Amino acid sequence: MRIIPCWLPTKSPWLNRIEPKWVHGKRAIVEPARLLMASELKQRVCDSFACELLELLLQQVS
Repeated sequence: MRIIPCWLPTKSPWLNRIEPKWVHGKRAIVEPARLLMASELKQRVCDSFACELLELLLQQVS
């Protein structure tokens, strides 16, 4: 028996149908020069998709 490695493509829109739809949003939000802080990323997502930023729901565990 022989194992033959096969590399997977980095992008596969035929396997992941939503990929072509979210790639434009990703390009609008990310900044290649540096990593974004979580709060900055949340704000950019809301600005890009024209939605309001809501407070997180906290779960109380007893």
